[in-house]
Amino acid sequence: MLNPYEIVSRSALPALRAMVSKRLKDRYSMTQQQIATRMGITQASVSNYARKARGVMIDLEMDPTVAKAVDRVASILASETGDEREAVRTMTEVCDYIRFNHLMCSLHRDLEPGFMVEGCDACDGFLTVKGFERLKTLPS
Repeated sequence: MLNPYEIVSRSALPALRAMVSKRLKDRYSMTQQQIATRMGITQASVSNYARKARGVMIDLEMDPTVAKAVDRVASILASETGDEREAVRTMTEVCDYIRFNHLMCSLHRDLEPGFMVEGCDACDGFLTVKGFERLKTLPS
């Protein structure tokens, strides 16, 4: 049984990093080492994204909200005065968007054929602030 966070970490996050890496190279003419330094990853990871050896399990480019968020992250990371905390926050929000909007369901079906993704609400984001309050009241 795959947890949505496993799918995010194995597919969505690498896909997002690949998208950011490509934008930093194409739009800001950064080298792989510069990209790696700004993103806090290795140059080998950047190379893997460029060769499409990683970050290709799910294509998120077609979603305009994801594409816009990736543009924002790339812009922040390309700026000498960019706040990397803002880039992390934006990446976290886009991962939540991917989950909440069920953009991983077909991939989940492919990765775990026996799992019934139809009617699944595991990615619906039940834990808002009120949800966290509810957890505090659950018996131990």
